[in-house]
Amino acid sequence: MGRPLKIKESTTVDIGYPDEGSLTAPVMPDTLNSTEYVGVVGGVRAAASATYPVLKCRVFIAGQGAEEDGVILRQKGSTKYLVLGDNTAATGVCILADEADGALTEGNMNITFTTGDSTATTIKRLTNKYALDFSDNKYVINFWTDEGTLTKSGTASDTYELGIAEKYTST
Repeated sequence: MGRPLKIKESTTVDIGYPDEGSLTAPVMPDTLNSTEYVGVVGGVRAAASATYPVLKCRVFIAGQGAEEDGVILRQKGSTKYLVLGDNTAATGVCILADEADGALTEGNMNITFTTGDSTATTIKRLTNKYALDFSDNKYVINFWTDEGTLTKSGTASDTYELGIAEKYTST
């Protein structure tokens, strides 16, 4: 499964990754400022803030009759998540699918992100800091910018484009 998605439990527990300003000699894209970080965090909307947002997804929970916006409560596999629907407050397990908003089938979900050209792309797999699209392209995922690249730590040539994920910043 790789490194699982971090789940924000409250406004003080697992709130996000260390921001750029708190790191020793960080190698970060110029497009991130000192209060921003690379990586995304799941969790409930009540714990979201402008400084530490949570990941927004589109879910079609089995038995609910329609799709809705939602959040990730727990990662159960590389493409399977326990989710909470915003409108129904229902929970259920959904699988990432290459289906557009408005066309999700029951038991599926999507998470979208944009890159520098502002094209919305659906995520095939998600880890704590990386997203893989359905063409198997890998991106460094974050909440603030989709401009620039980042070289993977410990390598000289593994450079990834940044992707900005949809987020909730408060309830």
